[in-house]
Amino acid sequence: MNRSVAGENDYKIPRRRSAKQTGDVFEKRVRDYFRAEIAADRFWATKDNCRIFWKKGYHSKDRNTKIVFDVSIEFYLPGAKEYSSLVLIECKNYRHSVPVDDVEEFFAKVQQVASANGKAVIASTAPFQTGTREFAKSKGIGLLRYFDRRDFKWELKRSLSASARSTSADDSRLVEQGLSEPEFRSCIFDLYLQSPTRLTNSLWDFFEDLILASGLSPDHIRLIANARSKLLNQVPFVEKDELESKSSEILVDIGYSGAEVNLDALCAREAHAAGLARRGVIPDAKDDWPVSLGRITFEPLVIEVFAAESVNRARERFTLAHELALHLLAHGRHMTREYCDEDDFVLHQRSLLDGSDIARMEFQASYFAASLLMPRTYFLEDFQRLTRTLDIRDHGFGALYVDDQPCNLQNFRFVTSHLMRTYGVSRTAAKIRLESLGLLREMRQASSLRPVFSLFAPCTEDQRSNDLEWSGEIRLDKSRTGVDAKQSTK
Repeated sequence: MNRSVAGENDYKIPRRRSAKQTGDVFEKRVRDYFRAEIAADRFWATKDNCRIFWKKGYHSKDRNTKIVFDVSIEFYLPGAKEYSSLVLIECKNYRHSVPVDDVEEFFAKVQQVASANGKAVIASTAPFQTGTREFAKSKGIGLLRYFDRRDFKWELKRSLSASARSTSADDSRLVEQGLSEPEFRSCIFDLYLQSPTRLTNSLWDFFEDLILASGLSPDHIRLIANARSKLLNQVPFVEKDELESKSSEILVDIGYSGAEVNLDALCAREAHAAGLARRGVIPDAKDDWPVSLGRITFEPLVIEVFAAESVNRARERFTLAHELALHLLAHGRHMTREYCDEDDFVLHQRSLLDGSDIARMEFQASYFAASLLMPRTYFLEDFQRLTRTLDIRDHGFGALYVDDQPCNLQNFRFVTSHLMRTYGVSRTAAKIRLESLGLLREMRQASSLRPVFSLFAPCTEDQRSNDLEWSGEIRLDKSRTGVDAKQSTK
């Protein structure tokens, strides 16, 4: 898939079309975006209390004629025939940043038709100049930068910005970057917004701020606004035990009885049951989000595992398991496509607290993939046998305690190396699985840990030597192992 550089997205129409045709395409996309939310009654205002228009004219006393606006949304109090508040939207499909002159000119037009109860919004595919953002802030003008969801790591069926509750103060700087930087690329939110009072990715907060600034009283706003409960998650919360149970049922169905899980058998099962197609492909140079390992599309149902310069079977197996997990957990109800990258190999505990639909789906998929590759019952049995062999005892610090002491590092590497070979996974995957099951307590200094993005980078000769030693390809001195094991229990 061709992901475009920000500002040169799918709304750029071939040159043979006129500037007007090019502008109309984006204007209709903006209109359709809001119209879909209103029709589904998911918009900030109830569908009975707002109306959306394209190319509607509003009377200007100064001109004694109508001024036509790209998109307009009118807000009505219950039973009223005249709108109480008006949002007028100008759409800019530029290849350059939006200059302040454009916003000043548009603001003057809005003042002519709705100086008391109207609010101006500039919607753009390009970023906004610093002067533009400052002028907009001083005049209470809303700014909206649009990113095509087809360019994202996750392509959801519903806009995440339309369902976002609010944006934290910590994320405001990222929103500012999205509004101002030409090369900025979004992977989650399709809208980066500056309301009269804040920076946000939440369309809900954006319109709430606009209507409050238009002069409508809080009591009147309560009469036209939807309840915040409209922002409920579409993806249900699933307990870890439920994910474990579901993976166990699937493994029983394909006849699993221990050691490395046969993912080919699982793919064959889903090919028969759901029409799954699986492919190994050489990725296009443009498929780089940011380092794509694989992809799943749901209509049609296809999983692709991208070939890398160097073969890494553990990586390929986890990529396939992660994409299978998205399918087996029925996440196709909420998304149309997802790219898998190296960051998906880490279980983000923050996702449990975040609560967003994407956070939930990614955590569930990563945890479920680990459950498929390293089935809990068999994994626990292997782990307990290994710790008995090494005489590793839990003295209140965890079943497997690892810090920077050589003896504890040796035990950690011996245990994880065995699990790597048994289940066909990377050391990092085995480590994360041990941690998620409460079997490992990690106390090493941060400097001794490899960063996530280097997990699959080619290792140095020293690293390769260590990996060979701890994997058992270089035999360990049993007497030394016994001494170190004894030291680790002091």
